[in-house]
Amino acid sequence: MYLLVMKQLITMALIALSGFIFAKIFKVEESQQKFLSKLLLYFINPFMVVKSFNLDFDADKLAQLGFVFVIALILHGVMILLGYFSSKEQVDRLAVCFTNCGFIGIPLIRGVFGDIGVFYLMGYLVVFNILIWTYGYYIMSGSINLKKIITNPNIIAVILGVAIFCSPWTLPEFIARPVTMIGDLNTAVSMILIGILLANFKPADGKKYALKIVKVSLLRHVACAVLNIGILFIVWKLFPNVPDCRILLFVALICSMCPAATTIPGFAVIFNRDETYASLIISFTSILCIFFLPSFVALAELIIK
Repeated sequence: MYLLVMKQLITMALIALSGFIFAKIFKVEESQQKFLSKLLLYFINPFMVVKSFNLDFDADKLAQLGFVFVIALILHGVMILLGYFSSKEQVDRLAVCFTNCGFIGIPLIRGVFGDIGVFYLMGYLVVFNILIWTYGYYIMSGSINLKKIITNPNIIAVILGVAIFCSPWTLPEFIARPVTMIGDLNTAVSMILIGILLANFKPADGKKYALKIVKVSLLRHVACAVLNIGILFIVWKLFPNVPDCRILLFVALICSMCPAATTIPGFAVIFNRDETYASLIISFTSILCIFFLPSFVALAELIIK
């Protein structure tokens, strides 16, 4: 499996490289980056979510989705505690516990497990969206905005998707086709955006924040991976008879080992935190992901078997 993960990451890295080159040549402005980020997060991703749920109803798959939801709650709880006790800075705390499970997780899981893997991933994505707009929002602002949760297009898409999945019908072809076409943009657009973000890296900023970035990166990619593999090993021993249990565990594990969430720099801008530092964390954890993620997937394959 780790070879599939490595191949998919290399494919995604090449797309990111094209975005990097494009941004270097045409000098992509910050306003254009934000537009592309919003387009991906609030338009393309919701279509991807709905597409993933456009399946014939299966009670076992619904139970498996709930299983991933519970696992995701446990993993996020552990990562939140690790982030909280390892740093006093808001950006660091969020970078440790919240991953890029949408922009990178979705195309990566699809490349390894196909559309059924993306369906299972929705259980993780729901937990991520709820917690980042409650705990994450609270850490950065000191308050909770329930409206942000209720009106989040990704949450609405999940609710709509579950309704479609639980109904006796799937979407008619004339609706399913454009939904699929828009949703399939996720991989290319998300990687192009990562490449554009990397193009804005300034060596001077890297030197200024080097030690902090190294610390957060190790917590994100090493400490979280080791803890989560241990947790999932226990789950594997306790619930070996759950259908497709190993796939469910690896879907959750891969999501939890993705780079820091691209939502974090957006929060930094809104709440007057260090936007440059937040963006650098996203950039460096995205690069390091190529090396760490396949390695820990290979380790997990040896343990969870």
